[in-house]
Amino acid sequence: MADLTARVAGLWRYPVKSCAGEAVNTLLLDGDGWPVGDRGWGIVDAGGELTWMGAHPRLALVHARLVGSDLELQALGRSLTVPGEGGDALEVRGWNGERQDFDVLQVWDAGEDAAALLKATTGEPLRLVRLSIEAQRRPILNALHIVGEGSLQSWQDAMAQPLNGPAQRARPNLLLSAEDGGDLPPFIEDILIEARIGALTLRRTTVCVRCVVPTVDPASGEPQPVVLDALTRLSAERAPGAPVQFGVYARGDGAGTLRIGDRVDLSLNFGEA
Repeated sequence: MADLTARVAGLWRYPVKSCAGEAVNTLLLDGDGWPVGDRGWGIVDAGGELTWMGAHPRLALVHARLVGSDLELQALGRSLTVPGEGGDALEVRGWNGERQDFDVLQVWDAGEDAAALLKATTGEPLRLVRLSIEAQRRPILNALHIVGEGSLQSWQDAMAQPLNGPAQRARPNLLLSAEDGGDLPPFIEDILIEARIGALTLRRTTVCVRCVVPTVDPASGEPQPVVLDALTRLSAERAPGAPVQFGVYARGDGAGTLRIGDRVDLSLNFGEA
């Protein structure tokens, strides 16, 4: 039995961490319950550290999609295909907030053409790198990000001006809508225990704590701090004193396929409502 039935309204994967996502009609999960093709590449700064959109907002203008095993990048009218294998092996550093120290990660550099595209887009000497599986699956990382359409609408309603690209800013892998075409209750994902889609079960792991990334306009690459102000107000109403949160993380119980339009049976914890 389900406490609420929803539908899959949108699916995304993010081939390059901190670049624009790729909307897909189906999203495969591997045997460990992680999205296939999600965040397999990253961006490294001149200091040899994995960096992010918060430090380089114009990474939002770099659109990445997978074509077979290769990676296709598009930005500012330029396009480039990067082979899914090869490249110089490197060690880079990735911040680990739990240890308050850096992890040393194995990666492979994508070459000068990719670096030139990033430089033309951001103005910074950044490098595209392919991440080892150990770098992709660090214990501090989460598998699947879920947001409901009702939550996006509440965010939109909290803004004095129309919000451009709320789903792109929130960066979910899975967007839920109401089953019957009505309105999904806002922040229903906050009380999610698990979501069942056919034989596949997605079990909630933790809330998604938000930073400055949702402030970045996906069309211009410009930060808009007022956007985070609205998220902060909405979060304080639901979880006073807690860090700003929007959406939740989950992980599949094994391999499976998510499709646009799939029925989703939600089990909810009404004690946290």
